[in-house]
Amino acid sequence: VHAPTGAGMNEIAALFDMDHTLIWKNTGLSSLQYSYRLGLVPLGFVVQGIVNIALYRLSLLNIEQWYERNMSLLTGISLNDMERFGRQWFETSVRHTIYRDSVRLVERHRSEGHRLVVISNSPPFFVRPVAEAVGIAEIVTTGVETREGILTGRLLRPLCYGKGKRDIAFQWARGNGVDLATSYFYTDSFYDVHLMREIGHPVAVNPDRRLRRVAAAMGWKILDFRRISAFPRCTG
Repeated sequence: VHAPTGAGMNEIAALFDMDHTLIWKNTGLSSLQYSYRLGLVPLGFVVQGIVNIALYRLSLLNIEQWYERNMSLLTGISLNDMERFGRQWFETSVRHTIYRDSVRLVERHRSEGHRLVVISNSPPFFVRPVAEAVGIAEIVTTGVETREGILTGRLLRPLCYGKGKRDIAFQWARGNGVDLATSYFYTDSFYDVHLMREIGHPVAVNPDRRLRRVAAAMGWKILDFRRISAFPRCTG
C-alpha cells in the first residue's frame, strides 16, 4: 500500500491528530469524567477508563474492544443529542486544553494555503467542536452507525486507528486530489506510524515513548508543546 500521488493529486494537506496533538486531554477519558459529573455513568467506568488509558499507552489494551464497549453505552441516543453533548463537553472540559502552539501551527499551514484536516479515531461529535475551535472545517474520523438518526452503539470499520487510519487517509486523499507525498501529518501516537511512514512530512508532536524513539531513528521532526492554552479559562 502506497500513498496516493500522481496526476490530479496536487493539493498539499496538513493533517492533525487530536488527542495530545491539538489538545492535551484524552477524549475518551475526559468524556467519561464529564459524563460522571452529570450522573450519566458510574464511577467504576471512570476508574476503568484511567486504567485503560495507562494500558493503551503501554500497548497492553485492545483499543477496539474498549471503544466498542463505550459506544454501546450510547445505543438508542439520537445523533443530535450526542452532538449537543459533545459541544457542552467541549466548552466545559476541553476548550481550555487546546495548545497555543497547535493553533499557531494550524495558522502557519493556513497561511501557506494548505488544506487543513483533523484526523482522529474519536467519533465526529467529539472531533468537530475541537476542529471548529482551531479553525479547521474538515474532519476525518471513525464512523458511528445510525438508523433514522439514532445511534446503534456500533462503530463503522475500519476504525480510524493504526493501519485503518492510514487506509482511511489514503481513501480521503484520493477522493480530494490531495498528494500525501507532499503533505504533513502531526501526531503523538506510535499507533500512527503506518500513516507517518507514507506521508511526505511526518511530525511527532508530544510523542509517546515509542514514537519518540521511532521518530529519532527515522529523522522525523519532533515538537514538544508546552501546556499553554490558546483559550485560557477566564478567572474572576
